[in-house]
Amino acid sequence: MNAITLRNLSDDASRALEARAEQNGTTAEVEAERMLEDALAIVSPKAADASGLQLVEALQQLGRDFPEFLELDFSRDQTPARAASFE
Repeated sequence: MNAITLRNLSDDASRALEARAEQNGTTAEVEAERMLEDALAIVSPKAADASGLQLVEALQQLGRDFPEFLELDFSRDQTPARAASFE
């Protein structure tokens, strides 16, 4: 893992980063890492159409706003469906 140093970060930016980290229950370092990763995430236009890109952005925002969603189990129920009975 690489390390970076941010020099001459304004007091306002530093306070905003600390506030965001506190709001999300993390550290400023973790918050800065998330912000960089989100900012640098590139989705190929060939991989998704415009609506797909909007969905990706919406899901990324949900992950940032509600990190506990990342722990939810979205696996499909493997129980076979039963035909409807009208008798």
